[in-house]
Amino acid sequence: MPINWPEVTAKLPSGRSDEEKAKRKELFKQFDPNGNGYLSLAEVDKGVRDVLGLDDVFNCKPAVMRAFQASKGIHKSKSSLGEDFIERIEFRMLLLYLRQYFELYVMFDEVDTSDDRRVD
Repeated sequence: MPINWPEVTAKLPSGRSDEEKAKRKELFKQFDPNGNGYLSLAEVDKGVRDVLGLDDVFNCKPAVMRAFQASKGIHKSKSSLGEDFIERIEFRMLLLYLRQYFELYVMFDEVDTSDDRRVD
């Protein structure tokens, strides 16, 4: 089944407009059910599936993990937890990286004809 790229992009608001900032603020609240201001990998994973409804991205664990790792710690936090979790200030980059890593994963999957995660 082909990926609906416009839908994926629309559900990952990473732009700098006021409208996209407002969408991100609401999304962060939904991704952070305990309201502590930090997102764990499990919360991001669950948010991609339950909040965004992006099953294709959810099923692509390497892309989700890479996006999480690339995003956490971008902003130097004063909190000891900040280096291991996504803070709200890093959430825009998480959404941007989710889109980019997912796209790279899909492209690589097309080249990896033997499904062994290697280019033959």
